[in-house]
Amino acid sequence: MRKVYAWILIIIAIIAPLYLYINIHRYMDTKTFFRYEINYFYELRDYFNNLTIENNIYRYVVKDDYLYTYGLSGYTKIKLGVGIHIIKVLNVEYEKNYIANVEGRGTFYSSIEELRYGYLDDITLLRSFEDMDDEDLNTFYLLFKKLNNIEEYLLPIEKSHLYYKDGKKVAQGLRELNDSLIKEYMKRNGK
Repeated sequence: MRKVYAWILIIIAIIAPLYLYINIHRYMDTKTFFRYEINYFYELRDYFNNLTIENNIYRYVVKDDYLYTYGLSGYTKIKLGVGIHIIKVLNVEYEKNYIANVEGRGTFYSSIEELRYGYLDDITLLRSFEDMDDEDLNTFYLLFKKLNNIEEYLLPIEKSHLYYKDGKKVAQGLRELNDSLIKEYMKRNGK
């Protein structure tokens, strides 16, 4: 009987460190905001609805009760807490060129259409920054400015043929969205 217990302890002693070694990055690099999570792949997920709001985050910040993100699909503002309200300024080329059924993506990846269906009236999708209030616009501008070089993130997207119909158009769409953010920010701040 003692030999059985000894073998069980040996197996646990081998498996436990191995499990931690394999999974430690998940626990170290995951940020949780109630129902939302930014994981180690820099994806913003809503685990209550099983949707990914942003598949590729570059920068994020939490201000008051809101999470602001800047990613490949555009700029997003999410109300944290019990109520759901999402405002997303879209990279329209991302929406047009997203390939939904790619094996490597898994079940959580979501297209803009899936977000529309999943959140219904709780999501507002915009195509420009004109309807944003000044505080939101300034926050998005700071997110953009804190990113040193967006091109280092966009070059792999341009070359990707697996996840987007035309990666060059997706990257160009984000560049145009960034330009419109800068233009609106300059217009409102008199610069």
